[in-house]
Amino acid sequence: MALFFFHFFDGDSRSRDELGLEIDTAERAYLEAFGAAQAMWPELLAARSNPLDCAFDVTDANDAVLFRLPFAELVDACRRPSAPGPESELHQAIEATHVRAQAAKEDIRSGFDEVRLSLQEASELLARLAKFERPRVA
Repeated sequence: MALFFFHFFDGDSRSRDELGLEIDTAERAYLEAFGAAQAMWPELLAARSNPLDCAFDVTDANDAVLFRLPFAELVDACRRPSAPGPESELHQAIEATHVRAQAAKEDIRSGFDEVRLSLQEASELLARLAKFERPRVA
């Protein structure tokens, strides 16, 4: 068992944990901090404090910070990844096709611009060449 300290940070100041808790692993200390943050969340709201500004700095017996648990992680833990449904997948496929079509359109437009430029250069070269040609006498 190791001694862990849970220092509370409210966004402005830090309150030191002078007692600490004996816990067997850092993982369990994290879970303890997470549970304490969950329990404190409604109290902070009732006191008109923003829980998102709060965190626990968890230290060992030598006061070395092992990790910081921002209370915002509680919100992140509540978010479920949304499972894409068939409509979502269809929408994504349509969007990807649209993006590819736009890119192809731009490539074609760029190709036509290059062809026009080449034709213009060829016309100018032919006009210059015509100035140097002399009529042949038969």
